Amino acid sequence: MSPRVGFFVDGFNLYHSLATLAKESGDQSVKWLNLAGLAHGTLPLVSPSASLRSLHYFTALPEHLYLTEPGRLRRHQAYLRALTAHGEVRPAIVLGRIMQQQVSIQVAGVNVSGRVWREKGTDVALAMALLREASLGDMDEAVIISGDADYLPAVKVFREMYPRIGLRFAFPRGRASKELSREAPASFTLNSAAYRSHRLPNRIRLPSGKYLHCPSEWRPPGLNS
Repeated sequence: MSPRVGFFVDGFNLYHSLATLAKESGDQSVKWLNLAGLAHGTLPLVSPSASLRSLHYFTALPEHLYLTEPGRLRRHQAYLRALTAHGEVRPAIVLGRIMQQQVSIQVAGVNVSGRVWREKGTDVALAMALLREASLGDMDEAVIISGDADYLPAVKVFREMYPRIGLRFAFPRGRASKELSREAPASFTLNSAAYRSHRLPNRIRLPSGKYLHCPSEWRPPGLNS
C-alpha cells in the first residue's frame, strides 16, 4: 500500500534557512521556492511508494513593514499568489499574525527596554492542523518542515493519540534540532541542493489569465533585468 503523506511547513523557520543560504551564496533566487516540488522531492525519504496527500503552509504577512519596507511585503504577497496558482498540488495557506512584543536586555549593566515584531500563532496553528488531518484518517505519514523545538510537546501528544501514523521532521538547512531528532528518529535534513532544484517558474499564469512574475530581487543571477 502506498503511504499517504501530509506535509506541514513552518514558513518562518524555513524562510530563515533560505535567507541564510541566500546571504552565503549571494543568490536570492532560492526564496522563490516551489513547496509542492520540495515535498514531492522528499517523498522517497519517507517511502519509495509514498504519495503526497496534503500540503499546508503556515506563515504571516509582514504588514507592519508596509511603510518602511514595502518591497518585503509585496514579495511575500507575490509568493503566496504564486503558490496558490502553480502546479497540481497547491498548499493550503494558513496566516498567523506578526505582533509587537516588549523585550528587555542588559547592556553594560543597564537594563534597556524596547519592542520587537514577532510572528505569533504559527506553531499552534500547525499543531492543530496536524491533529485535524490525522483525525480524518487520510494520512499515513506526517512530515513537519521545521527545526523549532517548540513542537516537541505537540509531537508527544500526537504519538499518544495516533501511534499508527508515522511522524518525522524535515529540518531546514542549518536548523536541525537534537531534541526533535530524539523524539522523531526518522527525521532528515533538507540541503541547499533541495532548495535550488525546486524553484517556481519565473512566470506563472494566474486564473484570470494574467501572468505573475517572480520579483526581480529573487530572480537567478543574470535574469534580474
